[in-house]
Amino acid sequence: MTDDSVPAPSPSGSRYKADAIILYGIDLNDANGVAHLDVGLMNKAELQIKLHAGRITGYTVLAYGYAFEGHCYRLDSNRIFVVTGPIAEDAAGCGFDKVAGYKMWRITASEQILEISTAFGDARTLILDSQLPGRRSPSSYAITLRMAHRNGRLHNE
Repeated sequence: MTDDSVPAPSPSGSRYKADAIILYGIDLNDANGVAHLDVGLMNKAELQIKLHAGRITGYTVLAYGYAFEGHCYRLDSNRIFVVTGPIAEDAAGCGFDKVAGYKMWRITASEQILEISTAFGDARTLILDSQLPGRRSPSSYAITLRMAHRNGRLHNE
């Protein structure tokens, strides 16, 4: 019996990893290893994701939550990640073991994963409105400050 706030225990005989993260979600891959994502264009188009990396196991994960340092967390919205390396296990802990179909992946904080960001809307919303001041990354603003050197002191021009 598990509590919703208790993450999965470490497998017996495994080593403790200080930066271990347990990612909870569902595997979107079908039997052929292809993930199918509906892109919303009147059900006429889909995005297919297949990992081609030789013998590396890869999963397209629809993540709902994670556990870190003995605590369970829910993501603010569902997120899609491509996770390579760890084998998917049946979910245990954090309340995800109460419903069949949930899986978990044990990764480390330094593990390389890919997040696939999805947004559906018209071009105005996704391109133009997202670039309005206040909605874009501060690093995208042009910073122009010219400095002049006069008698050993710096002055703004």
